[in-house]
Amino acid sequence: MSNRTDREYAILIVSSSEQFNMVVRKSIPAGRFSTIEIRKSASAARREMLTRTYDIIIINAPLSDEGMGSDFVMDLHEKKDIGIIYAVPGDIYSKVSGYLVDYGIITVPKPVKDNSLGLSIRLQLSMQDKLRKTRRQVAKLEDKMEELRFVSRAKILLVQRGMSEDEAHEYIIRTAMNRGLSKRAVAEEIIDD
Repeated sequence: MSNRTDREYAILIVSSSEQFNMVVRKSIPAGRFSTIEIRKSASAARREMLTRTYDIIIINAPLSDEGMGSDFVMDLHEKKDIGIIYAVPGDIYSKVSGYLVDYGIITVPKPVKDNSLGLSIRLQLSMQDKLRKTRRQVAKLEDKMEELRFVSRAKILLVQRGMSEDEAHEYIIRTAMNRGLSKRAVAEEIIDD
């Protein structure tokens, strides 16, 4: 199994409780976070996220400026690619977690006991890694599809100029290898001519 600790992450804690902030800091896996920021309100957290990208946000409800913070949580879910951990009072935990689990938002009851917060952070890290890997794969596939579109257009132009489809395909590949270019670069040159 590969070592997953080779990447550093950024975490934002939204909480006005120093006691909660200390619990969170103790729960954060050592050496995994290059940035740990704390903001005391949802509005301060929103401003912070305009200047920096975070992998995980931990929200301690209630918030000083938004009550329980449920609108803030759902806004983050809809607009940001960020792992969300939402700490709520124990008496409403079941209701809140039952609703938010379908959105991929991890809810933890307060007071935070044992290692549930640390495990939640590790789970969010794992999900962020999977999401990042999937995005890279999608980007590669999109690049490949774009290259295929260019090559297809170039082949059509070469066929219109008198080559067979096989000759046009071979010409693009041979030219790319001979000139040390990508097939897309050769295709773009053909299209631009």
